[in-house]
Amino acid sequence: MIKVASRKDRGLRKLAAVVAWATFRKVEVYRADASTSESGPLMSTANHFGGFLDPLLAMYALPRRPRIIARDVIWKIPVARQIMNWAGAIPVHKADDKGPGSNDQMFSSCYEALADGSHLLIFPEGITRDEPSIGRVKTGTARIVLGARKAGVEGISIVPIGIHYEDKTALRSRASIVVSTPIRVDAEVERYVTEGMDPGPDSREAVRALTDDIETRLREAAPDFDDWREATSLTRASEFTLRALGNLGEDVSLAQRDRLAGLLSRKGQLVKEDVAAKLEAYERELEALTLSDHDLDQPIKGAFWRELTARLLIGLVLLPYAVLGFLWHVIPFLIVKGVGLLRLAPAAMASLKPIVAILAFSATWVITAIRVSSEFGWGWGWATLLVLPLYGIAAVILWERLVLGGRVVRSRRGESLSGSAAEILLKRRHELANAVLEAL
Repeated sequence: MIKVASRKDRGLRKLAAVVAWATFRKVEVYRADASTSESGPLMSTANHFGGFLDPLLAMYALPRRPRIIARDVIWKIPVARQIMNWAGAIPVHKADDKGPGSNDQMFSSCYEALADGSHLLIFPEGITRDEPSIGRVKTGTARIVLGARKAGVEGISIVPIGIHYEDKTALRSRASIVVSTPIRVDAEVERYVTEGMDPGPDSREAVRALTDDIETRLREAAPDFDDWREATSLTRASEFTLRALGNLGEDVSLAQRDRLAGLLSRKGQLVKEDVAAKLEAYERELEALTLSDHDLDQPIKGAFWRELTARLLIGLVLLPYAVLGFLWHVIPFLIVKGVGLLRLAPAAMASLKPIVAILAFSATWVITAIRVSSEFGWGWGWATLLVLPLYGIAAVILWERLVLGGRVVRSRRGESLSGSAAEILLKRRHELANAVLEAL
């Protein structure tokens, strides 16, 4: 069954891509199975560490726009209610929420959506978590899938998704999404029941067994570390090390990368700090040259300092636009900065900060455009509305290049490294790989 994406589906995915690009400096997507359900009924389950950002990143990473299963308390907020209904979200009632509620309509809506070949997204832990590890997975996902299957829906796949944040409270940090191998329910259902038992939603054995499998696979895809910094550091160090051990252009096996990161997470603190320091030195110089680890498979010409200087000079061409962008955006920037000083839980901050940023910067653009329109006409107003975000982008690009360049210069004090850019980067990468291998 092939469900053609509607104009709304395409528009929402593009919106998610824009928000992901604006919020994060880099978003990486890893897929364990390239054939992951571009058609047919699909149920995605994801860890819920980033609040508002989680469904947006999932929408950005997944092959089809999902309909989100969310707590019904969101529908009690007037504006949110209209947005959720427009996006096709499905409300679910939690027993510990205030007020009466039943999930009969939720199950019915999910069965109909899966029968129609739709894609559903659920956060099976039931709450947003601040810890980089999976909480107890609830049985709702299994009950929905087994219920839909009993109602005659065939070919349902369950895809666990791990959403990883470098720093979920910071704008312009990094994120990665691991799309795990799907559970093909029809092919695997016999693993969840004893012989002769009906694998329906009323079977406690089937529901519990399928839920346990979902939780196991979700733990494999999602973070399971002491903290977020350790999660990002050890995962990326493992990926770079595995690529360094093979061909430079090879894609690293997700299973190997996650296993190696898990082994490193169980080592002593001094070992993990040494790996993190080597990783930081390597990534700092990659970013300063706007390169990635994959780029080492391609010829990199010129000495390191010449390459770095050339790229900084290109950034300085943006200086007049960046200055104007900074002056125009200083107030919304300070507003966002002030929000960051609030004493909130990381998950709450992950939701609040991007929302405030979107509202503050958008309001600045609209107010400025209206004032220009009143003075010079609507043509100039529309032009201002288009140009102001570009000036803001110029300011961000220039600032990030200057910061990265400054970090590299400070790190090189007292160190003589005069080879080509490729030689310097390979040296850093070799130091990182040695630190990882010596830790094992």
